[in-house]
Amino acid sequence: MDKVNDKLSQRIKRKALDLKRLKQAICASLPLDCHPHIEVSGIRDHQLIILTDSPVWQTRLRMYSQSMLEALHQHLNIRLNQVQIRQYSPQRKIEDPPPTPRILSEHSAHLIAQTANCINDPELQSALIRLSSKAKSPK
Repeated sequence: MDKVNDKLSQRIKRKALDLKRLKQAICASLPLDCHPHIEVSGIRDHQLIILTDSPVWQTRLRMYSQSMLEALHQHLNIRLNQVQIRQYSPQRKIEDPPPTPRILSEHSAHLIAQTANCINDPELQSALIRLSSKAKSPK
């Protein structure tokens, strides 16, 4: 079983390295602002398959199809017939749960009020007094 896992692991690593090399060669032919919007899916039936995150980038990348094919030929000696650009839906970002409300204890409010009494700056003193008034009484 370990030999199968090793072979599979090596195959996956080789495929990942191949995709990385393809992307590097392609990115060499594209403007910098295109780079974050492409992923190389692979090569199938003499076609380079590129994934992008929006229809706008799909259209824009089509303009660079020929230069991508030329870059692959020049850098990696790979000859392909065409580029197929597909749109994928990036995974939605899972929103963070709302923060738990912070509660100012009576003791902390008392310490803030004492500090306010020792401050000479009237604006800061006023702000600290307002803050100390936000204390919640224990239930």
